Amino acid sequence: MLRAKSIEIIRVKPYINKTPKREKGMGERFQGGEDLIEKYAKDRVFVNEKQFAEFLHKIEPRRGWDAWRKAIQRWVKKGNSFKRDASQYSDEPELIASKFYHDESNDRYICILDAVDGMYVVEGEKHRAMRRAYSKDGGNMTVDDMARNFDMPVMLLNEYVRIHGWRHAMDPFTDHEIKMRTVDDMVEEMIAMRRLDVMHKAEAKRWRDIEKQADAYRYLNESIGNEFKELMVKHKPKAVKPYKIDASGRDYAVVISPTDLHYGKAGWKLEVGEAYGFDEARERLLEKTSQLVSRLPGKPEKIYVTAGSDWFHVDNDVGQTTKGTPQDMAGSPAQILMQGCQLAQEHIDSLRAVAPIEIVFMGGNHDRHTSLMLMMYIDAYYKDAEDVNVIVSPHIRQYITYGNNLLGFTHGDGKVLKKLHSLMAHEARRDWGSTQNHMWFHGHLHHQQMVERGGCMIIQLPSLAGEDRYHARHGYTMARAGLCAHMIDKELGLVGTMFAPVMPDE
Repeated sequence: MLRAKSIEIIRVKPYINKTPKREKGMGERFQGGEDLIEKYAKDRVFVNEKQFAEFLHKIEPRRGWDAWRKAIQRWVKKGNSFKRDASQYSDEPELIASKFYHDESNDRYICILDAVDGMYVVEGEKHRAMRRAYSKDGGNMTVDDMARNFDMPVMLLNEYVRIHGWRHAMDPFTDHEIKMRTVDDMVEEMIAMRRLDVMHKAEAKRWRDIEKQADAYRYLNESIGNEFKELMVKHKPKAVKPYKIDASGRDYAVVISPTDLHYGKAGWKLEVGEAYGFDEARERLLEKTSQLVSRLPGKPEKIYVTAGSDWFHVDNDVGQTTKGTPQDMAGSPAQILMQGCQLAQEHIDSLRAVAPIEIVFMGGNHDRHTSLMLMMYIDAYYKDAEDVNVIVSPHIRQYITYGNNLLGFTHGDGKVLKKLHSLMAHEARRDWGSTQNHMWFHGHLHHQQMVERGGCMIIQLPSLAGEDRYHARHGYTMARAGLCAHMIDKELGLVGTMFAPVMPDE
C-alpha cells in the first residue's frame, strides 16, 4: 500500500504555457507539457495512467485526457515512471487509491470533493455516526434528513455518500470498527439499534391509534354521553360502609435486586446530561432502598438480594469489561473493586434491620470475574451472621424455592432470554414440578418489563445507573432509572411490585 508524508489541500491554478503565443489562425492546440508531467509525478501518487491523465486534464483542459494519457506514455518510454516503490512510505500515513482515506492516527476521514474543490475532513466519530444513520439498521435516513442532522449541505453530503459507496442496505459499521471491536460487542449494538428502531415505529403507531381513539371518544361523548348526563341529573349515589383492612397480613418475601449499578462508571453532566460517579451510585442505592422498605405492608420473612449482575463497571486492571471493551471510569479498577465491596456490605446491613437476608449470585457481562470476588467477600464478611445466608455458587443461573414458588436469577445477557422458562423446567425440573408459581429475575437491559412465557413470569429489572458517553452518544437514555421491590406471597406467588424512581434532578 502506498504511503505519503503529509496531506494538505491543493488549490490548482490553470497551467500557463511558457511557449510563445501562437499567431491568429493557427488554432489553440496545446503543445509540450512534460514539465507538468514531471512536476506531479514527483509530488503526487497515481494508481494508473488514466487517473494521472484525468488529473492533468483538470489542470490544463486545452488538452483532452486521452491526449494527456498518450503524452504520459511517451514520457514513460523515455525511462521515466510516475509509480513508486511502496517501501519508500513504510512509516507514513496510509494512502487509499480512491477519493478518500482514513487517517487512523488522528481518527479522521479525508476526502477529495468536487463540492469544495479540494479536501474535506470529517472526524471519525461523526463519520461513523453518519454511516449508522444512513444504513437501514441504524436509521435509514435520507440525504436530506442527514443534511439537517449533521449540519452539512445536501450537495456536499450527496457526493460524500457517493464516494464512500454507501447504500441503505449496508451494515452500520466501518471497516475500522470491524477491525478494532469484538464481534459480540457489535452484535449487541446491532440488537440495540434494531430495538430502538422498533420502539420508534411502535411509538408512531401508538400515536396514530391514540388519534383514532380520540376521534371515536369525541363522537361517543357527543352522541351518547350527553344523554346519560341528562338521565342522571336527579340521581344520588348511596352511602357505603368503610372496608376493614386485615393488618395481620400473610407470609411473604421480598426481592430487592440492584442489578446494573455499574459502580465505577463515569458520566460528566455537561457531556451526557447527568453526573454519575461513586457518590451518585451510593446515594441512589441507599436512598431508593430506604424508600422501598418504608412502603412495605409488614415485616417480610426474608429479603433476597443479588450480588453481581454488573454491580461493577469493569472487570480487570486496565478498565475493561469481561469481553475487553474499554469503559469510562470514575476511579482506578482497584478503587472500584474495594469501595464496591464495602458499598455492598453497607447495603446489606441496611436491609438486615428489616428481615433476614439471602444473597444470590448473578454474574454480569461487565463483571463476570469481579462479581465472584464480591460473592466471596460477602461470604467471608457474614460467615458468623445468623441473619445472612450467602449462596456460594459460580453458576450463571441460580434457582431458589420459597414456599410454593420457584425463583430463578440470572443477569440476562447472551441469547437465553426467550428460553428461560424452558431452562428452568429442565435445570430445576424437580422444584418446577413441586411448585405452582415460577418466576425469573434478570437485568442487563436497564429497563423494566414483565412477560409471562410458558408458565413462567419473566421479570426484567431496571438499573440505578446514570449515563456515560457510550449510552448518551447512541441514544440509550430513555429508560427510567430506579430500584424495584417484588413481593412474593409464600403460596400465591407474585402479589405486588413497588418502584422507587430516580428523579431527573437527583
